[in-house]
Amino acid sequence: MTQNECRQIIHFHKTHHNLRTLGNGSDYRAIRFLHIQTPWVRQLIGKVSLNLICEIYKTQGKVVYPEMISINEWPIGGYQDPHLDTYSSESQQLQVASDEKQREWTCILYLNDNFHDGQTYVPGGETYEPIEGAGLLFQGIYIEHGVKRVRRHPRHTISFWFSDNIDRCIPLQAIPDLSVGDEALRQHG
Repeated sequence: MTQNECRQIIHFHKTHHNLRTLGNGSDYRAIRFLHIQTPWVRQLIGKVSLNLICEIYKTQGKVVYPEMISINEWPIGGYQDPHLDTYSSESQQLQVASDEKQREWTCILYLNDNFHDGQTYVPGGETYEPIEGAGLLFQGIYIEHGVKRVRRHPRHTISFWFSDNIDRCIPLQAIPDLSVGDEALRQHG
């Protein structure tokens, strides 16, 4: 993404507090792509999602579908312990069958890089320095990763999760009901 596109998405996140339904605020607050009705935001994020799908296919020969996408703000002090992207917290709450494959691929796209710390890291391995407009694409279902505590300025990202199960694909249209999450929509679709 360009610097200008990153700034536009950050501004959108900052000015649409009413759409922030993910996270508790101390670690992060996020807007589900599912709830975004603004056409230019949907088009821009959709374009990035398609590029990621093509990249996965090009390198792995595998067709994947966007399972969930969110625009995130990690405030100063926010962090995330190492984890696998096996299931979303919503999947766990709704007790989705544990044998159902979810979130094989993860992308963390950095919308800014002016924060201190807040890097994505692999325990006992690499720490990835953020680059505004660039992303980190990896198999989050297999690679444990976390976020170091954010300092100085908030960390803004877009998170993408992909599955090879077409039934897990997010809908093409926006869902204005903020009480409906991605997983609930799949179950009651």
